[in-house]
Amino acid sequence: MTGQGGLVASTVQVPDEQWRRRARMTLLGCDWLGPEVVLTPIRTIHTALARGGTERDGWWRTSLLGDAAVVHVPQGTAAKDIVFALPQTTRITFVGLAGGLRNQPIGATVDPVSAFIADPTNGVSGQQPCPPDLSLHSRSHPAKPLSPGAVAATVGCLADSTLLHEQLTDVADCVDMESAHLFSAAALAGHQVRCLLVISDHNRHGDVFTSTPERTASAVDDLCQSIQEDLTGG
Repeated sequence: MTGQGGLVASTVQVPDEQWRRRARMTLLGCDWLGPEVVLTPIRTIHTALARGGTERDGWWRTSLLGDAAVVHVPQGTAAKDIVFALPQTTRITFVGLAGGLRNQPIGATVDPVSAFIADPTNGVSGQQPCPPDLSLHSRSHPAKPLSPGAVAATVGCLADSTLLHEQLTDVADCVDMESAHLFSAAALAGHQVRCLLVISDHNRHGDVFTSTPERTASAVDDLCQSIQEDLTGG
């Protein structure tokens, strides 16, 4: 199929091992081949998770903690580059923030079982529901969800999450910028992944910009401590 401007769209594939190794060396600062990785785009969460680790000198701040790597990834789609770069059968835990669509308490943690990409240019406008044919990317990490059956809507930017608020409340439990991308990339690359999303706001009227870290600090600290204990066995 030929797209606009003569670009050819093809089936998405995982890059070859040469690309993957170069990506690991560049992004992480080492050819890391461990079984577990934790990703987060939030600097304060990375600092808490990486405490006591050995920092590497890559494009993305990376700390090695036992057999795990803790990586400060970019927001949005670019986070999946590390998913494609990792060796096979890696267990991935993503820790991020999300806007709640079900009036969840601030600080609640959602572990979505699936996610979809919501695009305002793809037929989502006014009071129309999100397109019913958007594919769901199911998580594959064998962990019991904290909020059973939750669905995450993934948007390209914070403005889109606000613009699509009314439509998303009919089809999702929360909205973020990474989950669907990570689920789909992990499925292609053969990894296990879960996304742990702390509700930071209610996604209305620019709530995200008035939600201070103090509102979620306790929940984030508890979550980070639990993940660190899992990683270190302590």
